[in-house]
Amino acid sequence: MTNKYDMKLKLFYLLIALVGGFTFVSCDDDDDAPKLKDIPQACLDSFKAKFPEAKNVDWERKGTYYVAEYDKFNNREVEVSAWFAPDGTWNMTDTDYGKDLFMLPTEINTAFNQSEYSSWTIDDIDLYEYPDTTKDFYLIEVEKAGQTDMELYFKTDGTLIKAIPDTNTDITPDTQI
Repeated sequence: MTNKYDMKLKLFYLLIALVGGFTFVSCDDDDDAPKLKDIPQACLDSFKAKFPEAKNVDWERKGTYYVAEYDKFNNREVEVSAWFAPDGTWNMTDTDYGKDLFMLPTEINTAFNQSEYSSWTIDDIDLYEYPDTTKDFYLIEVEKAGQTDMELYFKTDGTLIKAIPDTNTDITPDTQI
């Protein structure tokens, strides 16, 4: 005959087993990521030619694009995502600088510090580069307590293109700025 204590202990162990089981079932092992053999050779060749220094590359498929992600060291580590069409055409690179304004060119640093958002907290900084370099821009996401988060778009010469409420939308090669 079991007492109440033994029954509670068995229920407790059962609960732990169930929670543990659900945890392992819900883990994502990134099965959606394409295998290297599934990446078009044209993308692999184009990537290697454009980014020969890249190490530890992970590939993803985003819409019609193949995206190579890797870390780059420029005094500090930054994350880079290079976007390619299936035919191997490079369409865009997104370099994520985190929150470090000091990694940016003087023009961008100065423009931000002279903007009305200079006292806001930087949440993220990205550089988007395109085959047509006139389309390149920096995106600085800022936040301030009690205010709507903002996205600040700067040309590479420091000109503010626009400041809009944060859309939390990913930028792809097809995004119009």
